[in-house]
Amino acid sequence: MPTHHEWLVLAAGFFAAVMNAVAGGGTMLTFPALMAAGLSPVLANTTSTVALFLGMPGSVWAFRKRLVEVKSWILPLAIVSFLGGLGGGVLLLALPPSVFERVVPWLLLMATLLFLLNAPIQRWLKKKRGEHADEKEPERPRPWGIVFQSLVAVYGGYFGAGIGIMMMAGLSLLGLREVNRINALKALLAVVCNVASVVWFISRGSVDWRLAGWLVLGSIPGYFLGAHFAQRIPATAVRIIVAVIGLGIAGKLFWGQIAA
Repeated sequence: MPTHHEWLVLAAGFFAAVMNAVAGGGTMLTFPALMAAGLSPVLANTTSTVALFLGMPGSVWAFRKRLVEVKSWILPLAIVSFLGGLGGGVLLLALPPSVFERVVPWLLLMATLLFLLNAPIQRWLKKKRGEHADEKEPERPRPWGIVFQSLVAVYGGYFGAGIGIMMMAGLSLLGLREVNRINALKALLAVVCNVASVVWFISRGSVDWRLAGWLVLGSIPGYFLGAHFAQRIPATAVRIIVAVIGLGIAGKLFWGQIAA
C-alpha cells in the first residue's frame, strides 16, 4: 500500500497534469508536494523536472506541422536552449544547496506572478500581433532574441516554472505573429531545454525515482482528463488556486528564512 507521502505525490501529479492541460502551472503543485514528502528543495526540483518532462514531447508532436513553418528559427534557438538548459542544470547541482534554498522563495514568487499575469500578457501579445498583422515575419531570430532565449533556458534548467510565458512573450516580441507557430516553437524549445537538464540530473543521480514514478502515475489520467475537460473547467478558478498555493508556499519559505 502507498504511504501517505506517496498518495500526496500521486495526487499532486494528477492535479498538476490537469492544470497543465487547462492553464499551466503544474510545477507549483509538484515541487511543494515533493518537498512535503521529505525531499530537499534541490532534489524536489530535479525530480519534478524529470517526471514532468515525460509528457512534454507529445505537445511537440501535436505541433509538428507548424514547426515546418518556422524551421529557420529552430536551429539557432535550439542550440542556445540546449546549452542554457544544461548550464542551468549544472549550476543547480554545482552550487551549494543553501544557495537554491535561499533563492527558491523568490523563484516561486516570480513564477506565481508570471502565472497570474499570463492572461493579461496573452491579451497584450494578441493585441500587439493584431497591430502588426500586416508586417512580414522575420525569416530568423534577431541576435538579442537569441541572447534572451539563452537566459530563459538557463532559468529553465535551474528551476523552470514560468518559462512558457517567458518564451511566448519573447517570440512574439521577436516578430512571430501566428499564435500556433509561437506555441509550436515554444513547445520544441521547452523540450530541448529540459532534455539537457534532465539528462544531467539523471547522470548525477539527482532523482528520487520512487516518488518520480508516483508523480508520473498520477499525471497520466490527469493529462487525459485535463485535455478532455479543458474547455469546461474555468481557467480563472484554476489560476486563483495555483496563485494561492504558490504565494502561500513562498510566504512559508520566506518566514522560515526569517525565523532561522
